[in-house]
Amino acid sequence: MPVCSNCSQDNPANARFCLNCGSPLAAAPAKGEERKVVSVLFADLVGFTAASEAADPEDVRARLRPYHQRLKELIEVRGGTVEKFIGDAVVGLFGAPISHEDDAERAVRAALRIQQAIDELNEADPGLGLSARVAVNTGEVVVALGARPELGEGMVTGDVVNTASRLQGVAPIGGVVVGETTHRLTKDLFDYEELPPVTVKGKAEPVRLWWAKSPRAKFGLETERYASSPFVGRRYELTMMENLYWRTTREQSIQLATVMGEPGVGKSRLLSEFSDFVDELAEIVQWRQGRCLPYGEGITFWALGELVKAQAGILETDSPAQAGDKLAAALGLLIQDETERDWVRARLAPLVGAAIELDSTVERTEAFTAWRRFLEALAMHRTTILVFEDLHWADAAMLDFIEHLVEWASGVPLLVICTARPELYDSHPGWGGGKRNSTTLALSPLTAEETSDLIAGLLQETELPKKLQSMVVERSGGNPLYAEEFVRMLFDRGVISREDGKLQITADLEVSVPDTVHALIAARLDTVSAARKALLQDAAVVGKVFWSGAVATMGDMAEEAARAALHELARREIVRPARNSSVKDQAEYAFWHVLVRDVAYGQIPRGSRAQKHRAAAEWIEQTAGDRVADQAELLAYHYEQALDLARASSQMSEVPYLEERTRHFFELAGDRARVLDMASAARYYTRALELAAEDDPKRLDLVQKVSHSLLGTEGAGPATPILRKEADLFRSRGDEVALGAVLVRLATMVHFEGDSAEADALGNEGLRILEGQPPGRYLADSYVILAGQNLISGRSQQARDLAQRAIDLGTKLGIDSAVNRALGFRGAARCDMGDAGGIEDLRRGLDAVLEKGETEAAGSSYVNLGDAVWINEGPIEGLKVHRAGIEFCTRRGATGSAMWAIAETTWMLYDTGDWDEVISATDEVAAWVDAGGTAATGAVAPAFKARALLHRGNVAASGQIIQDLLPIVRRIGDAQVLAPALITAALWELAAKSTSRAAQLAHEFVEISGDVPVYVCWQLTDAARIFVAAGETDTVAAIIDRVRPGLTRDRYAVVA
Repeated sequence: MPVCSNCSQDNPANARFCLNCGSPLAAAPAKGEERKVVSVLFADLVGFTAASEAADPEDVRARLRPYHQRLKELIEVRGGTVEKFIGDAVVGLFGAPISHEDDAERAVRAALRIQQAIDELNEADPGLGLSARVAVNTGEVVVALGARPELGEGMVTGDVVNTASRLQGVAPIGGVVVGETTHRLTKDLFDYEELPPVTVKGKAEPVRLWWAKSPRAKFGLETERYASSPFVGRRYELTMMENLYWRTTREQSIQLATVMGEPGVGKSRLLSEFSDFVDELAEIVQWRQGRCLPYGEGITFWALGELVKAQAGILETDSPAQAGDKLAAALGLLIQDETERDWVRARLAPLVGAAIELDSTVERTEAFTAWRRFLEALAMHRTTILVFEDLHWADAAMLDFIEHLVEWASGVPLLVICTARPELYDSHPGWGGGKRNSTTLALSPLTAEETSDLIAGLLQETELPKKLQSMVVERSGGNPLYAEEFVRMLFDRGVISREDGKLQITADLEVSVPDTVHALIAARLDTVSAARKALLQDAAVVGKVFWSGAVATMGDMAEEAARAALHELARREIVRPARNSSVKDQAEYAFWHVLVRDVAYGQIPRGSRAQKHRAAAEWIEQTAGDRVADQAELLAYHYEQALDLARASSQMSEVPYLEERTRHFFELAGDRARVLDMASAARYYTRALELAAEDDPKRLDLVQKVSHSLLGTEGAGPATPILRKEADLFRSRGDEVALGAVLVRLATMVHFEGDSAEADALGNEGLRILEGQPPGRYLADSYVILAGQNLISGRSQQARDLAQRAIDLGTKLGIDSAVNRALGFRGAARCDMGDAGGIEDLRRGLDAVLEKGETEAAGSSYVNLGDAVWINEGPIEGLKVHRAGIEFCTRRGATGSAMWAIAETTWMLYDTGDWDEVISATDEVAAWVDAGGTAATGAVAPAFKARALLHRGNVAASGQIIQDLLPIVRRIGDAQVLAPALITAALWELAAKSTSRAAQLAHEFVEISGDVPVYVCWQLTDAARIFVAAGETDTVAAIIDRVRPGLTRDRYAVVA
């Protein structure tokens, strides 16, 4: 029967024109068939047929109508097709007629959402009493192309359909089961429990099946999201967020949305509504959510760690090995390149409590780049939404990372949503400013009318007396949390109750109205029993999120009793359960609102708080097991709170134990932060050192960690007085090894501050003391440190000898890190002395640090090797090595190392005559320094820009550069920047006809270059020109007689 394409009228088979509108009828295409892999969803109500036997057919149809309509919506919105309704059963197809690469996932998500929707239908109409079983099965079918299911035409044929029906019959009531192929395709996306195999009709062998429990958590904490109040006054903001989502997907771009508002104003509720919008989309969207913690200065990257753990399915109770395996598996699905994947994995590992594989620190930009690559890979897979809650509590480093992500991520659909209180602007006034892809949604208080609507919605048909309602509206100040808590208080006090699904006033409404939301919450908490309040106070010490095992241990009760109590408190909407617990075999809960937690915590007496913080810490420590380092910052917070409170309440017997635990976990927190954020590491190490006893055997290690982390973040200045004080302490205690190690470390700091004479004296004294003790790690490290110091100072022979001692001792003791670093120093020193064999040392050193994934060390190795290759094989070959290093460092986010390499390329570019590139490279580095980069890097290139400008006749610009540069390089005292600067200045003076001044500067160059061929020969031809112009040919002859060039460029310089 042809159907008119114009008006949809059915026509007789022999009609050529539509009998209704007269339009020509196209010949009906022959219906073809096609084999396809589809996922079949089969849902059936339980017990509905028996319950309907005696019912009127129209009543049965009325009960089924909302069920059928809702299931049809849920299947179709995810790209599925309802093939047919069979009474109370529904068959949905995913993959026919249109296929998607993720049809199995779409089907399972639809199945889980169907069960949730049935609960919602029952809640809306308790008389329905519906319950269902659902199954999903995947396999090959024959699809009838052009079939019209809406007219009852069958679309697919195959055993997979029958099997789906059989699996549905054995599914748990209210549950979803899947077949083997569906499980294989979706096992990384959902949490499954394998059920015993079942024998079903038509199958010779038992069929394996899995119970789909839930999607892998999209949140670090994923509480049950149900609204106990109407959504009022935020439609505009919700529309803005929906539009941002569409913009993200349309432009394949990153967008930042900051939801700003006071506590209780509705930030979390807006997020929940937006999440519901996302859930209803046909496209499957990846949602990851983490929260910033309000502990001390913030747990540095806790929120980001929660995102990564959720993606990898890592539980807090997993061992480090399990966490590492799960992380590797998750990355294997996202990043194909093995080298890239290993690099990202090593830098994500500390965030999730996996074993840390890095021996060295990681530059912040490198860590940020690796984390960004991971999140970009997520978004490349499918549209991704990242939510960072409570950003006002975030550490500055966490804020910096989000800004880095928004600034640098591109070409992927990534929506970043942050919630925060206005105080975020106190610590970070420029947040989100100046970015085209940043939007702020400031939530204002509800109007009086909106607050009244909210109260009316909360009370349904019940009305408060006008005077009381007016007072609640006034006291709430437009804060929806106040109105919600007030209505809950009425329930708690028995003023209002629910009978037969309706709310009724059952007691006197003469109740007092608290002035503030804090007072209101306190009034609510006063309605619970003393035992329940004590449990809430224990939970408040743990945090906004807590676990049944924690409160059971802290309250000395059976866990079953704790779970029952928490269930009651959840019913009263004081706490809410999490869908998935991050601790195995523990029920996870969160306070309904963080203000509820704050009020409960504030009611605990100071002395009791100390004991509760200690109990919380000990529970976390026990639960974390081998992954305790992942919780180090949290444990340090709890133990420090217990310590401070014990001191304040004169519980002095507790102090020694608490000091030791606090020190231990601050040091562990520093170890973890060392490969995440050096500034945080410095803060933690410094606090640990403050708590360490003078005779603590770990004190020397702490001193080393403090000085290294401070040098990497704030420079030598803050570290120097600490090291001087520690040297005095170790000297007074007669600890020779510690004294020697600290003196060598102090020598480095003093050298960086520009006092080379004191630095040499301190280094020599420290080395003499250590060489008088049994050889060990501190001696090997000292050899390496002093080798590098001597190399920078131009004392190449001393540097080579010290590096050789480090290699010998490091090899004997198995200290690979010392050997690898010393190889680079020995190679550079040998090259500086004209020994071409040093190039092989440099190549070996580079290979070693690349193999170990040490980006910063690799950056230095690339530069040293590139310099040696330039001098021995020419500038073009040297540029190739430098550019490889620049590309490597840039890809890894090691911006500082990349900039140093870019600066050094000016040396080679000057030789090749590419002076435009010399100028542009110098300017690029200068811009980076002006933006906060290391000042020393900015001194590497300007001499060659000035020289290029001088040769081009731009004498004034060249002179200005020299005038600005000379004071800087003299203060630095490094021959590799001072030598070219002095000769450039001399050339400028020569061009200005000031021959005597030019000769004076050239003599200064000779003095600082010493007998090191690389420094002498590098500038020898220009220095000779200056001396000849000044009539000092004997000086040139003396220099040539003194040096023994071994590398190609040096030999040519002497010949020239």
